Amino acid sequence: MTPEFQSWLPSGRRAALAEPLGLYLHVPFCVDRCTYCSFTTTRDRSLQPDTHRRLLADISTWGTALGRPAVDTLYLGGGTPSLLSLEELAALTATLRRAFDLSPLAEATLEANPGTVDLAWLQQARDLGWDRISLGVQALDDALLARLGRIHGSAQALEALDLAARAGFSRRSADLMVGIPGQSLSKVIEDARVLAGTGLEHLSIYLLDLDKACPLRAEIDAGRLTLPSEDEVADVFEALQEELPRLGLAPYEISNYAHPGAESIHNTRYWERRPYLGLGPSAASQLGNRRWTESGIIPAWTEGRGEPDVQELDAAELLAEIPLLGLRMHRGVDWGALRTLAEALHLRPLCDAWETRLRGLEKEGLTVWKEDQVCLSARGMLMSNGILQMFV
Repeated sequence: MTPEFQSWLPSGRRAALAEPLGLYLHVPFCVDRCTYCSFTTTRDRSLQPDTHRRLLADISTWGTALGRPAVDTLYLGGGTPSLLSLEELAALTATLRRAFDLSPLAEATLEANPGTVDLAWLQQARDLGWDRISLGVQALDDALLARLGRIHGSAQALEALDLAARAGFSRRSADLMVGIPGQSLSKVIEDARVLAGTGLEHLSIYLLDLDKACPLRAEIDAGRLTLPSEDEVADVFEALQEELPRLGLAPYEISNYAHPGAESIHNTRYWERRPYLGLGPSAASQLGNRRWTESGIIPAWTEGRGEPDVQELDAAELLAEIPLLGLRMHRGVDWGALRTLAEALHLRPLCDAWETRLRGLEKEGLTVWKEDQVCLSARGMLMSNGILQMFV
């Protein structure tokens, strides 16, 4: 922990003890790198033992430094956390229980690649207390999966969902990607129906994002592949907005659908701007008015050489994040509470300016106001990137 963090620690501890934390752990290892991936990952498994040891050490260090705070959500992301051996996963879980107070734990999620799990691994992960699984399915078309560089096929993805249910995971989520070159609207809807038919409790719809350098981006730039148009992608999202509720998966956030009561508690805390601690290379944290991201250079992070990128938010930035994140959710934002907070922060004119613009968007059918509660309409959700820019 750097001297800068040591000096900030008293206020960080107060923030961590004020309410239960969410804890995110990043496991950066993959069998292969997907053609669209720009996350902090590596295929160099020789780094795994040292990275695991550093992660265990950081869990213990931060647990002690923050006064063993309560944690109500755990999220093991990546990369491919299902590449951890059961011994590594058990050591990680035991260290978490020693370092943090997990008595209020409401959800413990792990991400998994369908091509890396078997029933024995899933059963033992469930026995360790991990109760929610998020499977990176992406598509149920083998040609598209090959184009994305996924190591699994469609049959293996469906088998992984079945194995997770047999292992005792009562909360199963799958990712479905939209905007893949060569993907048709009818196929996306068909995939969604098949996935819903497995009885899974949660579905995340992701737009293929190629804003950073990656092999798939190079193929498109070279003219060898073509992305669907924005109108085609919008048609897919509109069709899913209509179809998924009929399949029992209700929308609760721009990209997320769930059975009632099966919403991701951990991810919801981000949109509610509740505190979280991230450990591992490139992991992000937010406590009080401070946000930081760990080094994304895996060997440097493992050896303790990487410096975190730290940001301190001022009052206006803190206020802006409430609608910026909250309007992603279908329930929207309590504008009366935001107005009261803005008054206390001496930022009422800023809040009023936002309100004027959002009420103007109601006339365009993009927002819905019910007294002092505001949310985006279905059409507003499709245009959310532009609308939310007012808070940036």
